[in-house]
Amino acid sequence: MSTKTDFYLGRGHDAEWLGSLQWECEPENLLRVPPGRLALTATDETTYRAAVADLFITWETEGIGAAYPRRTGWPWPWATSHVSSWIVAFDPAAPGVFLTVGGGVRWEPLDPRNPREPVQDIGPPDIKAWLRAPADPPSVPLPLMRDPATGLPTAAGQCLTNPHNAEGEGR
Repeated sequence: MSTKTDFYLGRGHDAEWLGSLQWECEPENLLRVPPGRLALTATDETTYRAAVADLFITWETEGIGAAYPRRTGWPWPWATSHVSSWIVAFDPAAPGVFLTVGGGVRWEPLDPRNPREPVQDIGPPDIKAWLRAPADPPSVPLPLMRDPATGLPTAAGQCLTNPHNAEGEGR
């Protein structure tokens, strides 16, 4: 199955998108790759950022799947991670790594000593409503990717800047 996993620093509308992976990149498989395990068990921002960067390189060089680091731009034909398979975020305020799914209604913390996919369903309670409007509540808030040239929501565009302006438009 073509899973898609997006990586962020922070949670919420102002999270920083670090990049994405495609193909077999659910957390269970990420834990099998050394930089993936390090990313999912990081307890500080520096370690998380370095592990995610190494994971992107490893994912491509080992032929596991495709990697899309931030410098290559937003890769998906949708403008928010609400449609991706998995979302992984390091929250410096917690600090720790958290998981949710596309349309997820809450973030699940990962135990760095025993990281596992969430046991309980964290997906959308009403799949039909989610299919109509993936970013609507009760989905967790995530950034809306914007084209830096126009400021408009973008799918598969070059989103290399903070996706929100100072007023937080597009939230």
